[in-house]
Amino acid sequence: MPVCGNGVVEMGEECDDGNAIDNDACSNVCTKVPCDQQMAPDVFDFSYIWISNSPAGTVSKIDTASATEVGRYVSGPPGKQDPSRTSVSVDGKFAVVVNRNGSITMFAAEPDDCIDKNNNNQIDTSTGPGDVRPWGEDECMIWSKDLPSFSNNQGPRPVSWNVGEQDPNTCQYAMGDVWVGWYNQGQNTGYFRLLNGEDGATITEVTVPNWSGMNWGPYGGAIDGDNNFWVTGWGTNGPVVKIDGQTYQATHYGSAGGWIYGMGLDLSGNTWASGCGTANVYRFDAQSETWSTVANLGGSCLRGLQVDRQGRAFIAKNSPCGLGVIDTMTQTVIQAHVNIPGCVTPVGVSIDAEGYVWVVDQGASSAFKIDPDNYNVVATVTGLQSPYTYSDMTGAGLNAQILPQ
Repeated sequence: MPVCGNGVVEMGEECDDGNAIDNDACSNVCTKVPCDQQMAPDVFDFSYIWISNSPAGTVSKIDTASATEVGRYVSGPPGKQDPSRTSVSVDGKFAVVVNRNGSITMFAAEPDDCIDKNNNNQIDTSTGPGDVRPWGEDECMIWSKDLPSFSNNQGPRPVSWNVGEQDPNTCQYAMGDVWVGWYNQGQNTGYFRLLNGEDGATITEVTVPNWSGMNWGPYGGAIDGDNNFWVTGWGTNGPVVKIDGQTYQATHYGSAGGWIYGMGLDLSGNTWASGCGTANVYRFDAQSETWSTVANLGGSCLRGLQVDRQGRAFIAKNSPCGLGVIDTMTQTVIQAHVNIPGCVTPVGVSIDAEGYVWVVDQGASSAFKIDPDNYNVVATVTGLQSPYTYSDMTGAGLNAQILPQ
């Protein structure tokens, strides 16, 4: 049946937004098709990965298609830097970077969304790694907010955009807001703040007492398809916590019983966590609210984890360095170890708009772009500065929760 706008015509030829092109051939009636019944695109239109250069206090914007760094930005105000997590909005247009020294900064990915602050009729912004503008002078930096940070191990880490309301006419999503969390070790309490995506203003704040008793607090976070914020802790007592996307009520589910490092959500919204020391992979079932140990991938430590649209979890490995791959649908190991030529200390993992796997390597100061099917390295971005990012650096993880198939 012909399509007209976001609906279908009852008969005849195509209509333009419900208006007849030919009154004799078209009924002039356009029946609206709900957004959730329309054929979803494979991905939204994002093509950047945002990687923190932690010791340099900068964040790199890399075009994932060309594997080229096209922008580098100061991550926060002086004394409020040390970036380690980034998050990208569901449409890829905006990114935030969180600094462990106590700040969060939002950037626009494209000049059309940047702000001509000096009114010179052009956008003054970084063009690459050799063009880092002084703090406050890059016009693609939209806002920055200070956050509590009592020390590096307590500073802000987990961060994720949520998904704004969907326009029933265009089926596009609004910008959304941003969750970010930190730790007060003296109180053994995790703190989580929801910020307005437009300007960084505080919407609400949630506290989670009896966090874990560990030196490090909230470590990783991700949004599921119902806009719930899932957060994992660090270490042997690191819990999984859900903050309800509607009520903002927090639920503390306890720990996996092993050393948790990285985390990600599968296509059903279950939490997967990578373990250090034992190299176990853990799964938290969101329905039964129980932890299980799925597999052991070997090596000294598992780090970042991301699940792609095929349900495959790609997990960074140390000693030996490489990747592990697990089928999250069948909960079976696909590859216990995949070698990455040139790797030293892989930390973060993300998936780009085309489905390629990106591995951020702190020791090699590089990022590897890897074919998810044959595991070949198809591109390497060099010139990063001890990059260290555990999070959904492209927006693909969030996008897959909203449009899983």
